[in-house]
Amino acid sequence: MTDSVSGILSVLQQELNTLELVHSALEAESLGLSKGDVTSIQRLIQDKEAALANHQRIMGQRPSASKEHAANPEVAALQDRLAALASECRKLNQQNGIMISKLSDRTKAALNVLQGTEDMTVLYSASGVEAAKSKGSRVLGKA
Repeated sequence: MTDSVSGILSVLQQELNTLELVHSALEAESLGLSKGDVTSIQRLIQDKEAALANHQRIMGQRPSASKEHAANPEVAALQDRLAALASECRKLNQQNGIMISKLSDRTKAALNVLQGTEDMTVLYSASGVEAAKSKGSRVLGKA
């Protein structure tokens, strides 16, 4: 094995290690979000951001690819593992984003109710037509 291949294998392994830390941070964030653990969510987000920054720093150290690297099965295997884990991280991050959005929407809705600024959306009848105001229709916020 040449120094060039040995060098890229070392960097790819470091990338994999840091990406595993990102994945662990995303899983912890997901758990905190699902539990609604507000006190730990901020710390979990900071942990995730630190893991991402470290991973990006290591990625910046990767040497340019060469034909020798492409032909090496160990390099290819590490690259495949990195790609699969990166895909898992993307999915987990998207799921966390959806949870954050839903928690934010719930919080905004609760604040609107408490402040009396909720949407004045009218309820509809079973036929899908806006109920007549004289027939006891009610605003959702007052239901």
